[in-house]
Amino acid sequence: MSKILLNPPSAYPTKNPRSCGTKRGAFVFTAGQVAFDSEGNLIGPGDIRAQTRQALTNVRDILEEGGAALSDVMKVTIFHAENIDKQAMNEVYAEFFSEDPPARTAVSAGLASPEILIEIEAVAVISD
Repeated sequence: MSKILLNPPSAYPTKNPRSCGTKRGAFVFTAGQVAFDSEGNLIGPGDIRAQTRQALTNVRDILEEGGAALSDVMKVTIFHAENIDKQAMNEVYAEFFSEDPPARTAVSAGLASPEILIEIEAVAVISD
């Protein structure tokens, strides 16, 4: 079983040596996603709601490219700027994971640039 690289058309361009996601068998992994659109524009500068929504939209698109859905997600890791409105972030997160939410870890972290407030990655297992 070989590794499949996942780079959906909605993914933002990067010069970094990475794939947006990978798949092997029933497992789909996303790279950390921030609030960039497909043209590399940051969505929602200073707005944790808009950035969370865009990052999770990017995660969803990668999962779908690998044949998975948000309901297949087993684990999410969130890296966020220290002083964000966590309640606002959680409200948007709950829009994407309204039922049977996956396991989750959230960590305050220094991100790639000060404008980026959140980065989200996910691991999904496609059910038989």
